[in-house]
Amino acid sequence: MKIAVLIARILLGLIFVVFGLNFFFPQVLHMAQPPMSKEASAFAGGLWGSGYFFQYLKVIEIVSGLFLLVNRYTAFFLLVLLPISVNVFLFHTMLAPAGIPVGVAVLALNIFLCIGYIKYYAGVFTAKPTAS
Repeated sequence: MKIAVLIARILLGLIFVVFGLNFFFPQVLHMAQPPMSKEASAFAGGLWGSGYFFQYLKVIEIVSGLFLLVNRYTAFFLLVLLPISVNVFLFHTMLAPAGIPVGVAVLALNIFLCIGYIKYYAGVFTAKPTAS
């Protein structure tokens, strides 16, 4: 199990670092966008229209991916990446089916790693927490 968690952690970290850096340096990585449906383009256009969302998202992806790669605060950054992973999965499932394999892989890796680090989430699942 430790080897599987190690491989999954490195893969997920690399995915987020590479795709995050590709946003800021598309001329270096030369990763082309897959074709998007009209609905996917409208969704992405709305996020672009905010003026800040994609920059904010990609910085979070890069930082979180780097922390996964160096294995520091891993349980925390898996939780930070979980809503992003769910959105990647849903975006590709509902709006851009060409990327479904990427969406499934990202979500599966994130869930697998959350299960692998489940002992670190015990305090989060306290039914009636008390303040210190």
